[in-house]
Amino acid sequence: MAFPIPDLTRALVFAAEAHANQRRKGAAQEPYVNHLLEVMDLVAQATGGEDLDLLLAALLHDVVEDTSVTAGDLAERFGPRVADIVSEASDDMTLPKSERRVRRIAGMPHKSPEARMVKIADAISNLRAIAESPPAGWGLDRRQGYLEGARALIDAARGTNAWLEQRFDRTAAVTAEAIGLNAPGDPMVEHPAIRELQSSIGQPVHIVYLANTGGRDLGAAEMDRFCEAAAAQFPSVTVQEAQAVFEGRRRSILLARIRSDSTDAVVAFAQRLCLQFDQAFIGLEVGGRYVRIYSDDTG
Repeated sequence: MAFPIPDLTRALVFAAEAHANQRRKGAAQEPYVNHLLEVMDLVAQATGGEDLDLLLAALLHDVVEDTSVTAGDLAERFGPRVADIVSEASDDMTLPKSERRVRRIAGMPHKSPEARMVKIADAISNLRAIAESPPAGWGLDRRQGYLEGARALIDAARGTNAWLEQRFDRTAAVTAEAIGLNAPGDPMVEHPAIRELQSSIGQPVHIVYLANTGGRDLGAAEMDRFCEAAAAQFPSVTVQEAQAVFEGRRRSILLARIRSDSTDAVVAFAQRLCLQFDQAFIGLEVGGRYVRIYSDDTG
């Protein structure tokens, strides 16, 4: 029987559109769809690619958790089995992060084999990213903590697919070695642009963008809060209002130009802004290079 390629390409287009404005959280800022394709490819290699619903669920595994797409939307477009697998593989994002982590591990042995395979492939892809391009501001302790959490999660899923489990173990070992390459106290593998700035004459200037991801009106009160947050950490900051186009929509944004020798301090400031202003992300520009800073990376 011929493989239903149109069903797969339809899901590829759907996933690409749903995640169109998302990037991976590492310094490389790869398009998020790269992660989705990697997870689907791992599942396909592990199973021979014979289960179309499973491949679709692997490709779509983050749409319920990270976008406005619902399980009902998936069931209508791709069938109830795909929706069920994706729902099983998704966290309840209304819960605190610590509770999500506990529930994720405790519930893993009770999930279907299909959902567990998706989660193992997801963990492999995430660990590869941690080794090659960790999120900005992730110090040694946090990267080690993520690795330990991933190992605990996959230990709870074992007995599902030997190929995926062996691939995870190899990836975890490589990640541990990559993390160990940095001496204790090194905050992260620095972006080349950051290294260049820090070795040049003068003080580095970081541009922080409050991107107004919610598209709401930003008035004098928000500007006051933004200035107060900046003044609490840095001695000198230039703040201004600006206009930007994001997701095809014009919106007001706030900018801060910060002179600081510590990129880590600016990253921490950006992470706090995410929480204080309820932003999906904060933009950070260093040496003409742009990355997104997230307050909460759940993988």
